[in-house]
Amino acid sequence: MIGKTLLAAVMGLGVVAGAAHADAASGATPWGNWTLNDGRVTVNVFQCQGTKVCANVVRLQEPNNADGTPKLDLKNKDPSQRSRRLIGMPVLTGMEQTGSNSWKGQIYSSDDGSYYSGYAKMNGDKLNVKGCWFVICRDLNFNRNK
Repeated sequence: MIGKTLLAAVMGLGVVAGAAHADAASGATPWGNWTLNDGRVTVNVFQCQGTKVCANVVRLQEPNNADGTPKLDLKNKDPSQRSRRLIGMPVLTGMEQTGSNSWKGQIYSSDDGSYYSGYAKMNGDKLNVKGCWFVICRDLNFNRNK
C-alpha cells in the first residue's frame, strides 16, 4: 500500500526559506514533482508553514481499489480523516533544513496511520527520503519529474 512506499518518503517533507534562497542561486531546490523509483507514487514538494517544506501525493500508479472507488486513508489514527483520499494527502510535513540540500521533519504512513521522523537529502535530480521509527529506518528514492 502507499504507506510503506511513502513510509520513508511519504511520512511528511520541508525546507527553510533562507536555505532555499541559497539553493535557488545554484538552481537546486526541492520544489516540484518527484516520482518514486518504481513509479508507484508521485509527490509534489512545496514550501509551507512559512519556511518549511511539505509534500502531498499527486499521483498513484493504482489510485483506485478493485471496485473502482478511490483509495482512502483508512488507517488514520483520527477517525475524521479516514474518508480522505490518498491522492492529495499530505505525506511530508514541517521539514526544516539541516544542511546543504538536507531536511528533517515528519513523514506520514497510510499503512498504519502514524507519523515518523523523516529525513530528506537531495542530490541533483535525485531525492532520498528516509523514515525512521526509533533506530529502524527505511529509504525511498525519488527522481525529479521533468
